Amino acid sequence: MRIKILQIFFAILFFLTGSWLYYLQVIKGPFYSDLSFRNSIRLLNISAPRGNIYDRSGKLIAGNTLSFGVFIVPQEADDIDSEMENLSGILGVSKSLLERNYKRNKTASFAPCELIRGVSKKAAISIEESRFEMPGVLVKEIPFRNYYYKEVFSHVVGYTGEIGPLELELLKPYGYNIKDMIGKDGIERFCDRILRGKNGGMQVQVDNRGREVRVMSYRKPRSGKNVYLTFDAGLQKLVYNLFDGRKGAAIFMDPNNGEIFSLVSSPSYDPNESLAKAVRSEESPLLNRAIMGVYPPGSVFKLITAMAALETKSIRPDTGFVCLGKLNIGRDEFSCWNKDGHGYVDLEKAIAWSCNVYFYHAGLLTGAEKITEYANMFGLGRKTGIELFGESSGFVPSKEWKRQEKKQTWYPGDTANFSIGQGDMMVTPLQIAAVVASIANGGFLVRPHVLKPAGNVALTNLDTEELKVAKENIESIRRGMRKVIEDPDGTGNRAASGIVSVSAKTGTVQVGPGIRPHGWFVGFAPSVNPKICFAVFLENGGSGGDAAADIAKPAVEYWFRKKQ
Repeated sequence: MRIKILQIFFAILFFLTGSWLYYLQVIKGPFYSDLSFRNSIRLLNISAPRGNIYDRSGKLIAGNTLSFGVFIVPQEADDIDSEMENLSGILGVSKSLLERNYKRNKTASFAPCELIRGVSKKAAISIEESRFEMPGVLVKEIPFRNYYYKEVFSHVVGYTGEIGPLELELLKPYGYNIKDMIGKDGIERFCDRILRGKNGGMQVQVDNRGREVRVMSYRKPRSGKNVYLTFDAGLQKLVYNLFDGRKGAAIFMDPNNGEIFSLVSSPSYDPNESLAKAVRSEESPLLNRAIMGVYPPGSVFKLITAMAALETKSIRPDTGFVCLGKLNIGRDEFSCWNKDGHGYVDLEKAIAWSCNVYFYHAGLLTGAEKITEYANMFGLGRKTGIELFGESSGFVPSKEWKRQEKKQTWYPGDTANFSIGQGDMMVTPLQIAAVVASIANGGFLVRPHVLKPAGNVALTNLDTEELKVAKENIESIRRGMRKVIEDPDGTGNRAASGIVSVSAKTGTVQVGPGIRPHGWFVGFAPSVNPKICFAVFLENGGSGGDAAADIAKPAVEYWFRKKQ
């Protein structure tokens, strides 16, 4: 009897349980499914503002402005096609653009998919007001990178962009994720881990119309740290404007510690805009000519030839040669730029007048091997180590190189060309600026750099290297550079200033028949205890004492007016 009662009891229990489950799953299933859908969880990423970039005096070069991005959560949208049509009208962009972004950015049906960023506040408000008609659409605040000087600093500061697949693979161990914005070039790239900060996020409960019900959790984003440059924004802007779109580069720096006050490459590009136009341009505005461009040094290399000749005692400062406008070496004739000749010339006059014949003699007496040795000693043929990507090493030829690579013999004529900076030798404008700095500071090789060691940035390997050259030989070369400006026949006398004494060297590089030569103008100021040195290069700019000097002079005068 008891067993029968228990059987009946369990039978009733199973019946009730089964009925309840049937009620929940079949009768009320749609209700609870709808309730679950109407109160789903949305995970939102909150972008961390990047740190700012300032010049040496605190002027803002790159920062953030408030912008908005439009996203869509696929599983919350009623009709994605219709909603994109509405968004297209509000934003004033093509529907096809939104569709392309949707296909490219979609990861999961529950994850917000970015459709567009850089949306104005007015458009963002319009979208918010239409949210009931577009379930699943949401607007997020996104810090928008703003480059306040546009083209002026682009080759130094660089730009940001969305992380690519290869970059993500390399950087994922360091906390980078898909869709992150990272530095792509310049200081934005070099200091990316300092500038980028750490993103935040929150969990939000939303109803079936995408309306937020409550915030379930919140993690505050941590802003990136600021970076200060060695640059002077006023000088940088002036030098950039002086180029007026002409191809070339210029560097102005402290010869005593390597701090760069200005580094300009022209033409340039606006990092606030799409790079598509710059990529297609035949003018190569993305090329940083100051550190990537390699060019023959021309007559500015005579400073190295002079140093090698003096150090090897091949000449003395008072050694003289007669220039008749040309020199025959074997069966070949090598010309001076002055076809009438300079007459009797010593070292100081040879530098001041840039006499080719003098340096043919000096180079032949010294020998190509020693000239190569001193070129390497002064940093040519290798990177300076500046904190910018893509720096070229340049190239210093040698007898051995020509024998191995060209299968040719090095002739005395090669040495003659080498001595005046023509031939196979290639340098960057930054390398030449570093050479000039070594002469200006009395024989120390400094590392050019663009970052101030302040706050969040600690710099290493900035030690200067003392060159094994006699101080009196440096002084002999400096006296010649002073005469470039002061001598009535000096090749750079148009750069004479009433504000500060300037020492310089001009260079003109022949590039082919009927083609205007490249122009160099390099130097330092004041002539005693220099505080600034410079290298200005103009592609097809003509004589270095003309157009290139016309960029250097007002820039140097600006600097010393500012310091008064």
